[in-house]
Amino acid sequence: MTSATMAAPAFKNWRGKKIAVVGAGICGSLTAWVAQQAGCEVHVFEPDRDKKSCSFTAAGMLAPMAELESSDDNIYKLGLQSVSLWPQIIKALDCPVFHRHNGTLVVSHRQDVGVFNQFVNVLKNKLGEQFSSSCELLDRQNLEPELKNLGTALYLKDEAQLDSHQTLAALHHSLQKGSHWHWQRSENISPYRVNELEFDWVFDCRGLAAATDIPGLHGVRGEVIMVHAPQVNIARMVRVMHPRYKIYIVPREDNRYMIGATEIQSDDAGPISVRSTLELLSAAFSVHSGFAEARILKLDTNARPATMDHQPIIDHQAGLTRINGLYRHGYLLAPAVVEKALGALGIDVASILKQGVYADCI
Repeated sequence: MTSATMAAPAFKNWRGKKIAVVGAGICGSLTAWVAQQAGCEVHVFEPDRDKKSCSFTAAGMLAPMAELESSDDNIYKLGLQSVSLWPQIIKALDCPVFHRHNGTLVVSHRQDVGVFNQFVNVLKNKLGEQFSSSCELLDRQNLEPELKNLGTALYLKDEAQLDSHQTLAALHHSLQKGSHWHWQRSENISPYRVNELEFDWVFDCRGLAAATDIPGLHGVRGEVIMVHAPQVNIARMVRVMHPRYKIYIVPREDNRYMIGATEIQSDDAGPISVRSTLELLSAAFSVHSGFAEARILKLDTNARPATMDHQPIIDHQAGLTRINGLYRHGYLLAPAVVEKALGALGIDVASILKQGVYADCI
């Protein structure tokens, strides 16, 4: 993680402090929500009324092990921390959020078993002794009976998912009840100031909109398809290994499935391409023939903010903290990154969540 060093500010208590959070994607929303729970007077600046940010496009996969193949130990550890934090956050919200903690099934077609074996070997090398306790090789998997024809599978037991739209809606509902919401673009962001308004602290969580202020920040395009497939009954996230692309199938409620995994180095957020659409739908159909009769509910694209080393950024200076660069791991990393960023400023996220859980039990 890229992080500038700075001593914590001289606030012994953040209660009543006037703070600004610029950007209400998953990172900004969590930052604002935690600050609200800490007793701050929170002002949120967000110009996107149409829910077009990359946080609304995300599949909501909390899959640190599946991502470990192409990431590093830092992303993995932050991901594990977030997986443990999300249930506490969801419990403290006052709107329902779909959350399922039943693991990921990694599969391949028989002709692609070489790619599958390579994936398994990478995880064995990176996880070491932890591989045997967190992963299970299944010669004849019966966890998802409708996928038995795919042969050998790897079950990643500790992974989870949530509905990204419901999560953001719940966070925004809480924030709009107890904070000041500004539907406006922030043209002037500096220590202690946003759009000429003064604050005790400013959090810049704008994603790609902050590219002019963060050297090396660039876009990575992602494309996803949401379908309704009544003939498909899959309960777990599925990763399909293929020599050219690796797709995911993420089950949601009411036989809805999100299909995705394209990754293009571009900040273009225009409509999905014909090639990507054909590849994603063909791959899903090859996994389960029931997708042939599925109805396409939505085609979506977006550009995620990434750093050159694909590590998240926490940059502190007096009066201003920038949190950015969560790449395609927004929901996987956001709770842990926000906890780390706010912890450096003296806000104990763990204690706030425990108080919320305890209050719910009274």
